[in-house]
Amino acid sequence: MSWNIDLNCDLGEGMGYDAQIMPFISSCNIATGGHYGTVETIKECLILAQQHQVKAGAHPSFEDQDNFGRLRLDWSRSRFRESLTLQLQSFMTAASVLDMDMHHIKMHGALYHATAHESDFAAWTVELLQELFPETPIYSLPNSMLEQECKKCGHPFVAEAFADRAYKPDGTLLERTQPGSVLTEVEQVAEQLMDMVINQKVRAVDGVHIPLKAKTYCIHGDNIKLVHCMPMLVALLKENKITIA
Repeated sequence: MSWNIDLNCDLGEGMGYDAQIMPFISSCNIATGGHYGTVETIKECLILAQQHQVKAGAHPSFEDQDNFGRLRLDWSRSRFRESLTLQLQSFMTAASVLDMDMHHIKMHGALYHATAHESDFAAWTVELLQELFPETPIYSLPNSMLEQECKKCGHPFVAEAFADRAYKPDGTLLERTQPGSVLTEVEQVAEQLMDMVINQKVRAVDGVHIPLKAKTYCIHGDNIKLVHCMPMLVALLKENKITIA
């Protein structure tokens, strides 16, 4: 048996490795100005995606560049709508110049977790996307509040798993402040990804395997050690009959 997967990566974040990563992935999430980025940096990343036939999506965040969007901000519904609308418009402005579409949307950092796990943020997300981009899928955690909100409205939802992040026994991600939260060894990432794809499960930090069904799998563009090992990661996957879509 063989598997063909979507491997996505957060890019356009100023790390300087986008061109190095792009040939090895099938979709990318481009920072839209909340934690990093301008219309020009979005366009630069979109050009790379176009060259390598990589599906490109928007990667909005809390507006907090000092903390790279990794701290939860106390936003109201109106503040959320204002910021997300502007960030998505930035993506569309850059994409329109290149005659490209927005393939998907994926929140970044603290906003990713807020929209996945908090009822108000989940509801605000689906409300806004149904108004502005009703056909555009959103990538997020399986079995999350956001997935349930999407199901209520019939909004396209793509369950995401993280190849280079550690999981807690309840199926949520281990906080980045904890040791071992980010997996940097290519063999370890390959093993976790293969377990997710082939067995639809992941080994949590307590050593127990938990069910995990996903349609897209993420690695992080700021995981520098892993970024330099992308050819090896792809080769390890191919040895186990897993190819990137």
